[in-house]
Amino acid sequence: MRHQPELLDITVSEHSRKHSNQGIHAGDASWQLALDHLVILGLLFLLLFVSSSHAQQADKGDIADLSIEQLLNLKVLTASKFEQSASDAPSSVTVITRDDIQKYGYRNLADVLQSVRGFYITYDRNYSYLGVRGFQRPGDYNSRILLLIDGHRLNDNIYGQGYIGNDLPVDLDMIERIEIVRGATSSLYGTSAFFGVINLITRRRNDLGGIEVSFEPGSFQTYKGRASYGGEYKGVGLVLSSSFYGAAGQDLFFPEFNNPATNNGLANGGDGEKYQDFLSTITFRGFTLQGVFSVRDKSIPTGSFATIFSARPGSGTLDSHRYINLEYERSVHKWDVTASAAVNRHVYNGTYIYPAGDDSQPFDTNKDLGWGTWLDSELKLQRKLNRHHLTFGGEFKENLQADQVSYDTSPLAVSIHSLLPNSSEWSAYGEDEISITRKISVSAGARYDHYVDFGGSTNPRLGFIYHLSDPTTVKVLYGTAFRAPTPYELFYNYGTYVGNLKLMPESMKTFEVVLERRLGKNFLVTGDLFRNDVDDLITQQTNPDGSLQFTNSQDVASTGVEAEIAGRFAKGVQVKASYAYAPGEDEFTHQELSNSAHNLTKLNASFPLPRRMSLGLDAQYTGARKTLAGNTVGAFPVFNLTLLSHQFGNHADLSASVYNIFDRSHSDPALPDYPMDTILQDGRSFRVKLTWHSQTDSH
Repeated sequence: MRHQPELLDITVSEHSRKHSNQGIHAGDASWQLALDHLVILGLLFLLLFVSSSHAQQADKGDIADLSIEQLLNLKVLTASKFEQSASDAPSSVTVITRDDIQKYGYRNLADVLQSVRGFYITYDRNYSYLGVRGFQRPGDYNSRILLLIDGHRLNDNIYGQGYIGNDLPVDLDMIERIEIVRGATSSLYGTSAFFGVINLITRRRNDLGGIEVSFEPGSFQTYKGRASYGGEYKGVGLVLSSSFYGAAGQDLFFPEFNNPATNNGLANGGDGEKYQDFLSTITFRGFTLQGVFSVRDKSIPTGSFATIFSARPGSGTLDSHRYINLEYERSVHKWDVTASAAVNRHVYNGTYIYPAGDDSQPFDTNKDLGWGTWLDSELKLQRKLNRHHLTFGGEFKENLQADQVSYDTSPLAVSIHSLLPNSSEWSAYGEDEISITRKISVSAGARYDHYVDFGGSTNPRLGFIYHLSDPTTVKVLYGTAFRAPTPYELFYNYGTYVGNLKLMPESMKTFEVVLERRLGKNFLVTGDLFRNDVDDLITQQTNPDGSLQFTNSQDVASTGVEAEIAGRFAKGVQVKASYAYAPGEDEFTHQELSNSAHNLTKLNASFPLPRRMSLGLDAQYTGARKTLAGNTVGAFPVFNLTLLSHQFGNHADLSASVYNIFDRSHSDPALPDYPMDTILQDGRSFRVKLTWHSQTDSH
């Protein structure tokens, strides 16, 4: 729900505390658990047996077989808006490949980001929220991370939301690689490029090479299917892909509602979800035309925002996102010129069921709606000149619609009717990466963004990169970032909520030192030391009259360290482990921020097996976090296991994944206006996936 009609005084009873970390789902009878275990084991053994009957030598030249040195020089696009090696990029960069997505059984972008050093996910059984380096404010809708698809901005123009769960409008199977750039990057990307930029680079026609079809059943009556095509006809490249997904969801138990009037705390069938998406990419000479469409419908089982718990029909949200983007690239007088223009549309439709105000009807229904339509365009010029790599560009955005409406259906009563006039934003940026010597390079750039509402924001970035020796690189980085207030934060008025037209952008200064060192032929060690200072944080506060309002009333800071070691060995064995320590706190009171995970440990390991098979282990340890009520969510580990075969016949891949294999009970802090202080997360679950491709060998 976008609005929060009532701020609840959350008091956690002894009964709630006793049950908040239990992983017992009400519908999981012992015989059903035993059956699930037998099914999982049976599928794993079936995969072993069938794959062993289709022997073939492993391919050479896949990205999984790259050496540590080659990985260090892996090309990335996002850090500087042009292709360069990761070691030369003026940022700390992580690259997740399609091979990683397959080997570790990632189901959506949230799964991927949960495995990345310094990142963590909070899930409220509706949306997934990304925490970065000890910072995740409740209800920020991922507006402090910029999400791109092939360089196209995805965050919407009402809530600034970045979609990382099943609401991501592109199927994860259609992603060739994910580039994650840490730190303040508003010098190139403007608003929302606060803690970093995530760029999803989609597969092109050569990556598919024909038809590809997949189907995957899983726990909780989950199913997913996809059909994709990539090919070329008379010089025109074409990629088409469509996916569908459905899940009945779990039967969940919430001790806060454990009384007969609220179904004894059981949310039966209230966790369901379904979505559809479509991707089309057409390339011809220098032109690329891309269209994306998605719609996702999610039921809400938590009784949040004072809605009726376990009501039928229940509360839920529907999000639809679509865009058409046209891009043209060519070389003009030694300058590489890229021009793009896009039309974007986001629709949010929330349905919330409340107790009836009188006895004439069983319940009241509130509709909470948002419609956003905007145009954006960019012109970018780049050129290599002696020791310089120059980048200049500008962007223009026209907000055609950013409307918010909230009303009760019976009787009809309109509470919000915020229909904003058209507004425009423009920006200009420039950057120069200078190779002073063979070992030393300097990056300097800045961007100016202009808004009609509050004027301009200028954000510089400086980087010093020293290739100290052949195996060692040191990066010293400084940058600033800003995030403009969203229409939701500025204009939303409902119940106790009060808009704030005086909101100004929040800003951040970041300083970072990165060390990358290759140890022998098999290991790469990365260390980050960073400091983030956030001023005028846009945060929700309670006014003396009890109303709720977003204000620029808080400054926060985080000083932390990250360490990661990646190893690659003969015959394809891969291991990557990381640790991050980043306490987020109020800069003046030094009080710990809620939902700030100070300690994060990640482990990924992939082991090749005979007959072109692999076993992938994906594990995370998330440290304790403070809840909004001042309690503590305990630390917990989660282990996921995936068995993958590339040789299920000549044209198919088969994988079986088990998530949270030890059925570890764990919870996330709840958001404001939730009746519980913590929200229980998934126990053990499984997924089986079969992918058929017309290309004889796609790996």
